[in-house]
Amino acid sequence: MSHLEDHPAAANDPARVIIVEDDERLRAYAKGALTAAEDIAVVGDAGTLAEGLELVRLMPDLALLDLGLPDGSGIRVIEAIRATVPACKVLVFTVFEDRASVLGTLKAGADGYILKDTTADMVLAHVRATLAGETPISARAAGHLLSLVRDEPVAETSEADAPHLSPRERELLEYLARGLSRKEAARVMNLSPYTVAEYVQGIYRKLHVKSRGEAVFEAIQAKLIRIDRE
Repeated sequence: MSHLEDHPAAANDPARVIIVEDDERLRAYAKGALTAAEDIAVVGDAGTLAEGLELVRLMPDLALLDLGLPDGSGIRVIEAIRATVPACKVLVFTVFEDRASVLGTLKAGADGYILKDTTADMVLAHVRATLAGETPISARAAGHLLSLVRDEPVAETSEADAPHLSPRERELLEYLARGLSRKEAARVMNLSPYTVAEYVQGIYRKLHVKSRGEAVFEAIQAKLIRIDRE
């Protein structure tokens, strides 16, 4: 594990990023993709869960992490971040091999999902998009995610117990579940980005969640959205 600095960033400093990935080659690849960017500083990297948990104290702005670490699940890093650095974004670097990990990651509140064969330029683009408040999910990653969730048993929820989402809120959440960004959803729905932002906040409030991953997870469990609609 390497630490580059231990102090919080000032307002105009580069975004602070940590990388948690057990494959040394992939970790170096991701680090190389980000270190050349002036607006990003990789402040630490790790190859195990234990080391990754230590990096949380560096107060990062974004964590790029793998789920399948040799000594445990990367979901524990997400949980630690949500507990201690709630403003930190989480971008999962994955191969989507394990259904339980994917669903657990959704519930834990990851902000984006990219596959490990993503090009260096796109890794940088996805990190920047996540920092800007978007939720990048590559087309292939969205396909993997939806196919896994589609086959997952859904908990029974009565109509009386289910949160009430308006038809437009449900439509927006379906688009977000498919991997569209807010801007893309606004264009498809013929709405302004401001209106979409208001819908998103309404969805989060009604579902008692703080991220798109949590919103999608809760909506699927409550049968509020159909993710297999063409």
